[in-house]
Amino acid sequence: MELYDEETGVEIHRQGVFTIQPIDPILPPEAMVQKIKDTVSPIVNAGQMPVVIGGDHSVSIGAIEAVNAAAGRLNIVHFDAHTDLRDSYLGSRYSHACAMRRVCGLGNMLQIGIRSVSRDEIEFLNRLNVEPIWAREVIEDRNSAILEAVSRLEPSLPTYVTIDLDCLDPSIMPAVGTPEPGGLSWTDLTQFLSAITRTANIVAFDVVELAPIPGYHAADFTAARLIYKFLNYIFASREPLRNT
Repeated sequence: MELYDEETGVEIHRQGVFTIQPIDPILPPEAMVQKIKDTVSPIVNAGQMPVVIGGDHSVSIGAIEAVNAAAGRLNIVHFDAHTDLRDSYLGSRYSHACAMRRVCGLGNMLQIGIRSVSRDEIEFLNRLNVEPIWAREVIEDRNSAILEAVSRLEPSLPTYVTIDLDCLDPSIMPAVGTPEPGGLSWTDLTQFLSAITRTANIVAFDVVELAPIPGYHAADFTAARLIYKFLNYIFASREPLRNT
């Protein structure tokens, strides 16, 4: 992967990227959520920006809780094929299918790229009076969808972005646990991230649900490039780093 970003002119690795050791999984799921929260909290409290890389989307719960505890109410921007708003799934309230249900009360939630949802989740969204930005809307008119997304952010709030890789179309991101047809393109996703970064103060993000396919490296590279691209957007928006 080339370290120079042609779009922003930034080489974010020059700012320093520190990678901690992977967090070993534990049971029950709520204990894992707490372990992630305990790991992320010192990073946030030290004034650093955590980037959480995980498999199951439930890892986002503890990370968002940690950022909320330190920073208060958040914009929570959620890219996904699914709303992840079930109250319980397969006997657990901390399933990947429940991730956003557990944190939606921590701020202003904006969901983008959705194209698979249960009736119960639609009824919950109706009670919240919240409408996702559906994948079909992005595909029909990306610019209008981006403007809609930006208008729904609260500029005064710190922003957490959670990216489930199945928001992308499986033609470019097949290596996920629950692929759905009709997803976003690379350009769709990166233009959303660029616009959100110019509007909001990104304090943390995660990229989750990569399920590597043996011998197929394109998806792994795409996930890595996405993380690096988003970091470049974030730090290019901070004036002192423009000429790094």
